[in-house]
Amino acid sequence: MNIVQVTSTAKPSTTERGQRFITKVLGYSMLLRTLMNFKIKATQHQYRPAAGSQTLAGRTTGNNYSGADLSPAALQAGELSLHGFYLKYDQTYMADHNLGIGIDMDQWLEDELDDRAYDTALEIDKLIIASDGSSNTMEGIATILDGSANVPGLGITMVIDALTGSGITGEDSFDLSASANYNTALEQVDKWKGEVMGANALICNESAKARFTTIAREKHALTWSKDEFGNPIEVVNGLKIIAVDDSVITKAEPDNAGTPVNETTSIYIINNSEGLWNINTNSGLAFYDYGELPGEQQEGMSFEFRAKNEIKRKRAIRRVRNIKL
Repeated sequence: MNIVQVTSTAKPSTTERGQRFITKVLGYSMLLRTLMNFKIKATQHQYRPAAGSQTLAGRTTGNNYSGADLSPAALQAGELSLHGFYLKYDQTYMADHNLGIGIDMDQWLEDELDDRAYDTALEIDKLIIASDGSSNTMEGIATILDGSANVPGLGITMVIDALTGSGITGEDSFDLSASANYNTALEQVDKWKGEVMGANALICNESAKARFTTIAREKHALTWSKDEFGNPIEVVNGLKIIAVDDSVITKAEPDNAGTPVNETTSIYIINNSEGLWNINTNSGLAFYDYGELPGEQQEGMSFEFRAKNEIKRKRAIRRVRNIKL
């Protein structure tokens, strides 16, 4: 499901202000607008990853294949992390709004919530992608796919060094600032796609999006599509480009030097659907307006996003690291 479908089921907004806030959050987050892998799950939940592999044996006529047990994978435990804010607004200011006597109060509140919607969108992007899981936050996909350990239950790291198989030698990173590497870059993207089941999207930062679309435009490999809300979206080598801010996926990741230089970035190739990489939630974008929360002399306005990343399949996603822009 997309985030709007989840929100409509879990906590539909009951006021125009809440609906406007959610619409603004979506307007500021291409990631939230585009991802189709949100799944409703309980605060505490379990799942079974599917990590099976199969070889095809030969047999002689009249004999059976040797049997192998097909045993359910061990259950993995998950728990949603809770993120949000609570704004208190004194009843005297509410009276100004209701009576229409406050100096520019209505416009101020709209402007204030618009700025807060922008910050909220950026924070949710960071939670999904980059959060380290500390201070009660969810573990971002970059933290799960940091290359230091296998993804729980799946036996592989799901991380690719961009230089692997490129034929580029004597370098510590895949340098996309060099036009001589443009053809190789598009070839590599096709190779990386092959490791993801039904790969149809690429998540990267704005700088990487600009570079890949430049390469694709120069090599006549750029096309266009639309997201679920009708917004135009660039397509490179059959992958929709989902861009996040450079502060979410940075350009300061280490290269392969013995003493690493922090000047590279990562991209994430995904199958943008439920069942492989899920973002579990029981809230969606939950906005609680005045009167929906108990209060005394200060009315309350609250927002909450409860979520957990869950990777269930070996070919759900690949992080491609060590790309220099």
